[in-house]
Amino acid sequence: MKRRTKALFLVCLVTMLAIFAAACGQGASTGKTASQNTGNDTKLPDSPKKITMRFSWWGSDIRHKATLDAIAAYNKLYPHITIEGEYGGYDGYQQKLMTQLAGGSAPDLIQTDPIWNAQLGAQKDNFVDLANQSAIDMTQFEKEVIKGFCEVNGIVLGLPMGINGFGIQMNKTFMERFNIPLDTRWTYEKIIEIGRKVHEQDSECYLYIEDLTGLQVKFMCDYTRSKYGKYWINDDYKIHITKEELTEQFTVMKELFDSGAAVPLGDAALYNNKVEQHPKFINGQIGMTQDWSGTLPKYKEVIGADNFVVGHSIIVEGGVDSSTTYKPSMLLSVYSKSKYVDEAVKFTNWLLNDKEAALILKDCRSIPASASARQALIENNVLDKDIMQMVENTLQNPAEPVPLIMNNSEIAEITKDICQKVVFGESSPEEAAEELITRVSEKLEALKAESN
Repeated sequence: MKRRTKALFLVCLVTMLAIFAAACGQGASTGKTASQNTGNDTKLPDSPKKITMRFSWWGSDIRHKATLDAIAAYNKLYPHITIEGEYGGYDGYQQKLMTQLAGGSAPDLIQTDPIWNAQLGAQKDNFVDLANQSAIDMTQFEKEVIKGFCEVNGIVLGLPMGINGFGIQMNKTFMERFNIPLDTRWTYEKIIEIGRKVHEQDSECYLYIEDLTGLQVKFMCDYTRSKYGKYWINDDYKIHITKEELTEQFTVMKELFDSGAAVPLGDAALYNNKVEQHPKFINGQIGMTQDWSGTLPKYKEVIGADNFVVGHSIIVEGGVDSSTTYKPSMLLSVYSKSKYVDEAVKFTNWLLNDKEAALILKDCRSIPASASARQALIENNVLDKDIMQMVENTLQNPAEPVPLIMNNSEIAEITKDICQKVVFGESSPEEAAEELITRVSEKLEALKAESN
């Protein structure tokens, strides 16, 4: 782990230093040179066969536009290749992908989330091992990132599209209105304390917003690690939290909403994975949220660049671990059953490593993981300072990678169900703790049996 975190820290350090470097190296050309005929009789080559591929991804409108622009640029280079974009929101994306893979109808190119690696890796035959493709310049990616987040069951399932930092994203005007220092080191206890006062002062305002997915992915993961220095479940198929510890955790979760610090969960749930579209967020009546640096552009577009501020991730008061979760923003995979694997692999290399592609995509998926793409953005001074800050904050003290089992879809649904019961008062924190341990233990036993 020390090697991995050191490697990732150096990625950030090199990036930061390069911004101020006096000289920039020349990147290797990724273009193709047409062969020339030297004979007297010249025969025109046959026109390339028309190819149409599908590429699926999720994201904001900013990411959609940038990706479509990159696809259009590739089509100019290779007019015989058409790439159809299939894009939308994060909610429901994984379920749709799993259905497509089961039915043999997955897109040729697939954006995936590293937290799905355990489930996708179980069907590795559906994915091309990108480490063994000569058209991919693997030297552009940190070896420890590939090993830690991309290699599953002996293959490189996908390549990292960005380096994702994690932390608070704030509305400066809101904070100033309620006299809240922008450099506050936020704990859940402090959010409850200050958020209660904010809501009492103006019942239309909330300090924080978190949706149901956020409770399952962020709160349940980060609270236990920050408080106790461990994850509540691990890849050994065991639960590593006691009923008493879990009861305390659920008590804080419930208070987060009961205090008025956070937007009511039933309201926030209407904007699951798209809280930037919440009317109160748009109207400046929500002070902050917590998310990945790769999602930053959508929040900044709503709040306004001059009104946008980032901060460190939320920790627990009196906790033993102040580290921050990190991961590649997402992976780009190639479907092994595609009719055009070779062309899909070539496009993957171009999209991730080519200078032209980098300048089109910029940081719509956070800071590029590819060294050549990152260098292109540095040379042209187009990296977003807030994304840079979030990544730098994260890599100052990166957390151990989140166990893959934690994001198993069945365990995630059990966790979401019980979190809802706690917040809505359908179960006491103690009852919820007992139910979670019972149901997840049973599921872990089943998953362990399946893996043997």
